[in-house]
Amino acid sequence: MRLILISFFPLLAFLVNSLVLKTKGSAKVSGWISFVGTFLSFVTICTLGPRVLDGEIIQSTLWSWAVFSDLTIPLTFLMDQLSLTLGFVVTGIGSLVILFSIQYMEHDERPGKYFSYLSLFIFSMLLLTFSENLLFLFFGWEGVGLCSFLLIGFWYEDLEKVIAGRKALLANRVGDFGIIVGMIGYYVVFKTLSFTGIKVIDPALIASNEVILTISSLFLVLGVTGKSAQIPLYIWLPDAMSGPTPVSALIHAATMVTAGIFLLCRVSFIIAYLPIVMEVITWIGISTALIAALMAITQTDIKKILAYSTISQIGYMMLACGVGAFSSGMFHVFTHAFFKALLFLGSGSVIYSAHHEQNIFKLGGLKSYLPKTYYTFMIAVLAISGIPMLSGFFSKDEIMWLALNKTGNGPLIYSLALLTALITAFYMSRLFFITFFGKNRTESHHDDHHSEHHGDHEIKEGSLYMTGPLMILGVMSVIAGYLGMPHFLAGHSERIFQIFIEKAVVPSKAAIFSHETELILVGVSTLLIIASISLAYLLYGKTDDFKTASKLKSQFLPLWKLSNSKFYIDEAYKFLIVDPLNFIAGISFSIFEKYIIDGFSKGLAISMVGVSNVFKTVFVVDLRKSIFFFIVGMSGVLLTIFLAFKHM
Repeated sequence: MRLILISFFPLLAFLVNSLVLKTKGSAKVSGWISFVGTFLSFVTICTLGPRVLDGEIIQSTLWSWAVFSDLTIPLTFLMDQLSLTLGFVVTGIGSLVILFSIQYMEHDERPGKYFSYLSLFIFSMLLLTFSENLLFLFFGWEGVGLCSFLLIGFWYEDLEKVIAGRKALLANRVGDFGIIVGMIGYYVVFKTLSFTGIKVIDPALIASNEVILTISSLFLVLGVTGKSAQIPLYIWLPDAMSGPTPVSALIHAATMVTAGIFLLCRVSFIIAYLPIVMEVITWIGISTALIAALMAITQTDIKKILAYSTISQIGYMMLACGVGAFSSGMFHVFTHAFFKALLFLGSGSVIYSAHHEQNIFKLGGLKSYLPKTYYTFMIAVLAISGIPMLSGFFSKDEIMWLALNKTGNGPLIYSLALLTALITAFYMSRLFFITFFGKNRTESHHDDHHSEHHGDHEIKEGSLYMTGPLMILGVMSVIAGYLGMPHFLAGHSERIFQIFIEKAVVPSKAAIFSHETELILVGVSTLLIIASISLAYLLYGKTDDFKTASKLKSQFLPLWKLSNSKFYIDEAYKFLIVDPLNFIAGISFSIFEKYIIDGFSKGLAISMVGVSNVFKTVFVVDLRKSIFFFIVGMSGVLLTIFLAFKHM
């Protein structure tokens, strides 16, 4: 029963905020309702966690949702090692984001609606996480997509935000089509949608149906690229930063975008036997990681830099799944959730305190104004950069190490992953130094920018509602990685987290190279990352004028423009897809809609008027008789339908 309550509490908070408070009440009242709902779910997960840690798999069924001759689909909740981990992240970080939002949204006119959307999102994410079968996972999958649309376009008075929400919705609909097709293919072969059933499938059955399962799995991968913002459907995530910053922390960094990785882990017992699928996942992951990092290196909007960073980091998770290291991918999901949520909430603290300015070159010198934000943000930057003994170091380096051990093209993939890590360290350090070092540039731009809210205030740190979540996430960004330390640091206690997850996913293959080789590579990559951070400091942290950086920009201007324009991929989509569809829609409207559909409707209406006029001249209208004959006629129709169904 407690397993069912995990999803019930956020749903109850959604109903209270949306049906009772609506637009009434303050951000504190609405926020605390959402916080209590989410935190109760977190506590419930923590009370059930020890049973799962002891090896128990918890299931609870509400009812059989659909029953067919050869298929029964029950509404069953499942808590195993995989769902426990993601559920902990969703509710834990969700609670912190809601607390942060209480002050961030204090000037908004519709706090009840905002917090109701957050609670509905968390409910949908928990449904996705704890569903025992693929169909109900898909229901949660659709729910988080809907909430994403609502929250990205929350300030719908701004057309740009509405367009961003629509873009996210359309990109995810393409991916959702892939999920539906893949789900049908799996059912055709396995006659079940249950994850418990899929887990014990005979590999011989997979081998005998390799073609249809490969096609079905590739469609599932298409769905994953939509939800997890990977090539080719990553284009929605940078624009999704139009929503409130806490939304970015929760939906587009810590939880929703990792749903695709969670799905790959759920079906790992199938796709691990399909080499084409694994290779496609590998190259989608490493390509997305590198391209997104190259895009981030020249951006100036603090939230968009973090958005491309998210796309890149999820590329690492995809890469892990592609090389068969599903548990390592989930380990990076776990560590990334903390430092990326911290980065987004830290950027929210900066934006809120600096008059809602998001251009990093219009910020600067904020470390003296926002000391708590500065130190926690620094921890997150070092963690995502891969500095040793912080969480990102443990998870990302393990993915790179296992990629190197991939048979065939492992060294090439490792080299690309290392290059991505160096670029990541550079652009994250660039963001950090420009924002917090040097002179304060916010005052000169205070009066001529667009803000998310109305009202001005001096630059100062937020209250405990804001700084409290930052400090908690800062601690977690330091310690979370110690659950999965490598052999050269932990000895016989190595990879505790990964071994725990491997009870619910396909285990990683043993490494080809020795632990000594791993230690040498870690040392080399660490030195290169420190060099990358040092370069960013010399260009952006040491001086205020950025003269050296400007000279480099002028020398490599074509490459800078290529990166800053995001390789013109959005423009390519517009030219190849959006414009042709708009042209077809215009033709359809001007010819088919206007003359065929409207013409038929008008012609039918005119003909009916003509017929009625003829009848008016022949028959005298008697209202009572008309009603009588209408009742008799409808009774005859209903009787015919009833008899037809009775004899079926």
